[in-house]
Amino acid sequence: MNVIEAVDFPYTATLASAIGAFALGLLWYHPKVMGRRWMELRGLTADDIKVKPLQYVSTLLLWFLAAAFFSFFVDMLNISKVHEFISLACLLWVAFSMPPTVMGSLYTGVSFEAIAIDMAYQLGGFYVFAMVHIATAYIPILLGSAANAL
Repeated sequence: MNVIEAVDFPYTATLASAIGAFALGLLWYHPKVMGRRWMELRGLTADDIKVKPLQYVSTLLLWFLAAAFFSFFVDMLNISKVHEFISLACLLWVAFSMPPTVMGSLYTGVSFEAIAIDMAYQLGGFYVFAMVHIATAYIPILLGSAANAL
């Protein structure tokens, strides 16, 4: 048995969660969704935004780190019900994501609406974590039930 088999950690769900949250950000900050308003509120134009590959890689890695902690809590708290996954997403956001974002906005002068766009995206990312874990927990059960019915 190798080390990865010895640890009962949801690697696939963690990776899928991180990629899903990252993809949500690509959609969320698109100019036709929230991006245009977010830039307006921050006094930026499309020409001001020069995204480099390192920013995308860093964002994906940070979402992976957050997804790993979500998975760790799922395992440590023995979470298995839909409402528990969603509650964990909400609690982690309220405890660790929203407060520092709001505190930072108090000192930067950025409008609350711009910060709200960022915070809503972060909450959405945590919901992606919950949905991926729900899917990986329940799809095998549903497929097994369907196979048994045949």
